[in-house]
Amino acid sequence: MDNMNHLTRGSMTIKVGTDICSVDRIAKAYKRFGQRFLARLFTESEIAYILSAPPHTVARIAGRFAAKEAAAKCLGTGWYGLAWKEIELVRKPSGEPTVVLHGRAIDIAKKRGLDSFEVSISHEHHYATATVIACSAGKRSSRSTK
Repeated sequence: MDNMNHLTRGSMTIKVGTDICSVDRIAKAYKRFGQRFLARLFTESEIAYILSAPPHTVARIAGRFAAKEAAAKCLGTGWYGLAWKEIELVRKPSGEPTVVLHGRAIDIAKKRGLDSFEVSISHEHHYATATVIACSAGKRSSRSTK
């Protein structure tokens, strides 16, 4: 195995992406660019969730920023050939986050055989972190739309 974030067992592929983000860095960018910053990175539904609890706005931005980075790492491309909004984080009825792919992200995931994504986001005062696990087998836990 030449890439430690990629595991293949038989016909199953598992990819792991992780990211850590400075909450202070996100706070400075949000203060400087405001809504323009959000609109560049997030879909309307993501922005609605981010802004729904003002005391947690910056932490939510940082956590979702880290989760999008982690998902892009699972796709194996980083941000090359992708736009931020092509990886969307939505909440399941239980409240847990999940990944919804759009546009080119769907095509990349299909080429790599990835059809299921699990997300964990955590944040504290200074940092937000996220881990995404993507795999090719089993019941789909994410939705994909064009």
